[in-house]
Amino acid sequence: MTDTIKTLLLAVVQGLTEFLPVSSSGHLVLAQRFLGVESPGPDLEIFLHLGTLASICAFYRKRLGELIRSFLRGERAGLLYAGWVLVSMVPAGVVYALARDPVKRIYETPRAVAALLVANGAMLLLTALADRRRGPPASGGALSWARALAMGVGQAIAVLPGISRSGTSISAGRLLGVGPKEAAEFSFVMSIPVIAGAALLELRGSSGAAEEGLPVPIPVALASAALAALVGYFALKAVVRVLHGGRFWMFGLYCLAAGALALAFA
Repeated sequence: MTDTIKTLLLAVVQGLTEFLPVSSSGHLVLAQRFLGVESPGPDLEIFLHLGTLASICAFYRKRLGELIRSFLRGERAGLLYAGWVLVSMVPAGVVYALARDPVKRIYETPRAVAALLVANGAMLLLTALADRRRGPPASGGALSWARALAMGVGQAIAVLPGISRSGTSISAGRLLGVGPKEAAEFSFVMSIPVIAGAALLELRGSSGAAEEGLPVPIPVALASAALAALVGYFALKAVVRVLHGGRFWMFGLYCLAAGALALAFA
């Protein structure tokens, strides 16, 4: 398999697992352990992250436009939403500053990653059970400072490989009563500065994405970013549809099965 094909396959995986609540980092660790799949490296990861960032911006373009206009006009709704996003970023910043090295060690322990994938599945099933007890999938309240912070804590926990960023943040919102539409929207909107920040950190610690630092030519890297954006857009659409349909539990069953299988053979 050529490097170009491998890169495009990685772009597909990135686009899918960045938004589906199944943990992209956990799947990469387990793929390295069982399939010998290597990390794309920091320079190529920058392109892939920018691709998934573009998919969020494209999917929520109307809502983002409304929020930006509201913020620039100094309207309460826009300022409040911006404040919620800032609050949601705090836990991730704290975890990155205090637990970066311990988290890195978990990446080197496939059994721990498999166990976390099982925990991720259990969390998704718990969310589905809470939704069923609450009533129709469309029910739920609005965002608040406390709920935004709780979703940010969920996002921060997802630095652990095997724990899904979208899964934990959406689950945190839903368990606290946030409606499915609001929970999904805020989960992905609040990820924009986090994904952008991660790309900047990778850029600072890499060759600056210069061509000699990439495992493939720049045109291939750009094509992979575009493919990650396209796949990510439809993955986002699928997650929102599944959440509205009350079928979030399907991802939980998958994570339980995948994690248990990995534990058995790790």
